[in-house]
Amino acid sequence: MSIERVLVANRGEIAVRIIRACHELGLNSVAVYSDEDREAPFVSLADQAFLIGGSEARDSYMNADALLNAAKQTGADAVHPGYGFLAENAVFAQRCIDAGLIFVGPSPEIIAEMGSKVQAKLAAEKAGIPVVPGYHGTDQSDSVLLAEAERVGFPLLIKASAGGGGRGMRRVYDLSDFINQLHLARKEAKAAFGDGDVLLERFVESARHIEVQILSDGSAPALHLFERDCSIQRNHQKLIEEAPAPNFPNSVRVKLLEAAVQLTSLIKYNSVGTVEFIYDPKSEDFYFLEMNTRIQVEHPVTELITGIDLVEWQIRVASGEVIPFAQSDITCSGWAMEARIVAEDPADNFRPQTGIINSYTEPTGKNVRVDSGVEAGSVVSHYYDSMLSKVIVKNSDRKSARRNLSRALSEYKISGVRSNIAFLSDVLSTDAFVDAEHHTGLLNAQWPNGWTAPSVDNQDRMEAAVAFFLSNSNLKNENESPWKSLGAWRITEVAGRTGSTTFYVRDAEDVDCVTQISGSGISLFVCLDAETIYELTNIALKEDILSYEIDGHRRTVSVKVIDQSVILHSGVNIHCLHILTSEQALLGATVKQENRDGMISASMPGLVVEVRVSVGDKVDAGQILIVLEAMKLLQNLTAPRDGVIASVRHKVGDTVDGRVSLVTLEVEP
Repeated sequence: MSIERVLVANRGEIAVRIIRACHELGLNSVAVYSDEDREAPFVSLADQAFLIGGSEARDSYMNADALLNAAKQTGADAVHPGYGFLAENAVFAQRCIDAGLIFVGPSPEIIAEMGSKVQAKLAAEKAGIPVVPGYHGTDQSDSVLLAEAERVGFPLLIKASAGGGGRGMRRVYDLSDFINQLHLARKEAKAAFGDGDVLLERFVESARHIEVQILSDGSAPALHLFERDCSIQRNHQKLIEEAPAPNFPNSVRVKLLEAAVQLTSLIKYNSVGTVEFIYDPKSEDFYFLEMNTRIQVEHPVTELITGIDLVEWQIRVASGEVIPFAQSDITCSGWAMEARIVAEDPADNFRPQTGIINSYTEPTGKNVRVDSGVEAGSVVSHYYDSMLSKVIVKNSDRKSARRNLSRALSEYKISGVRSNIAFLSDVLSTDAFVDAEHHTGLLNAQWPNGWTAPSVDNQDRMEAAVAFFLSNSNLKNENESPWKSLGAWRITEVAGRTGSTTFYVRDAEDVDCVTQISGSGISLFVCLDAETIYELTNIALKEDILSYEIDGHRRTVSVKVIDQSVILHSGVNIHCLHILTSEQALLGATVKQENRDGMISASMPGLVVEVRVSVGDKVDAGQILIVLEAMKLLQNLTAPRDGVIASVRHKVGDTVDGRVSLVTLEVEP
């Protein structure tokens, strides 16, 4: 059955990726979008676009009725689910088929079997593949799971049976905390996948996460496209992936690839998929984890080393084409790496960020690819996942690929919302990653007390002040008042006397640096706090690029002046500095409010999914008061101390803004 028009049942960067693949194949594409995504790039990229519902995912991208209606209304004959949302939902796949549509993915029966981590493990055992020791039985009672947890031992993982991506997954170190973590995992799994069943797995310390890319048209044997290393993770979410896997014994590689092909052939898999394993470098043992019956976020690294377009072949296989090449035709050439760019603040416990992207510049260069779902002006909301884009690079060897990725990250400029770019750059520079001795626990081991953002230095302050000065001293048009320009020399320079202007440069910690700028033309003297003096020559500010010479060296830095804020990009580091005049700094100073630790506020915009207390309840320090869902994750808001609940300001189902007060706590009388 041929395909002519594909409805893309997803959003963001994967929707862009699928739409472009459709265009390469000469197929029409249909984008579906929610109220929140009306202006998103993927909407305008498609040949057609169809509004399917409200901003909440359950009202749009996870609304099967709305998606099927959109397919009918637009004349689509196929549905591509991308990843996440309904991508691994067997019921949705069957409904597409029942509606006369081609579902771009494996059969509903295979999705159901491999989408259940329990059934997938049983299939792996049948294929003779070792699985991680644990419990994947059907009895889901608390008592049975508690007993099995004791048998498996600690630390262990509680994992959602029906999902992936870290949702519904909890690491438990002590039996006393097991039941609480079990309930949280079930709730998260139910919210994300509609299924609260879980399984237990022994947690393998210092393990590596290795996965095998599979391509099959349903005939045996299936084809593998080599392996990927996805060990750099935070909270079980992958951050950096590479192919092939480094520091990986070839004898183990051969067995791993054979195991993935054996399992895939056994179940007669008929699409693109990924078989995931845990590898123990100490024993050189590997264990089956799960199989993902969809395209993976990290698929580009495999595309770069093999030259095979995986999304294209998803669509070709779904339309009934037979794969014309054999395993011997697939070669691995070079080294590829990918980094996921996420809207979050790594220095603030990786708090997800929301807002508007003010400026956006992607890295370019040889063998640099960016799969992005955003642009300047895009809104990053709390309704969906916080991933913005992916940077993928290729080179002849791992050392060169790592260097290429570091350079690309340094050229990536995003302002308006904080991102993890600087953090990713630090990860690439760790000794463990450089030496290919990394593992899934590296980030916690490297930064046990959390990652700290690079601090603002005097050069940053100087450049921000100069950029602000130049931006505001240039009159925008001939009718604009000269009094809007800055600098005492606007009236003294004609008399042969050079004046100066004083600013207060304020950083994120509300620390002020008194900065005096003097000079004229293209040369300036900048004095910070009456101590540090910079002499700049040949200065220019053009199209958000500040350039100047200092001590015989030329320096260029990316800046963005917005009102009285300057966003400064220095390498991979991004600083937002505020520039105030003397009057604003001295006369407009505000007195800081006393910290009211009895007020429990939302850490970010989200949905209240559980309220565990009522007015008058006595609570203990650390007790969970409210559970907030934001960007598909559950966050527990706890009591900062013992006390009595004085007020509960929101109920289950309320959508709240970041920092808004949810509960107030008073000291017990």
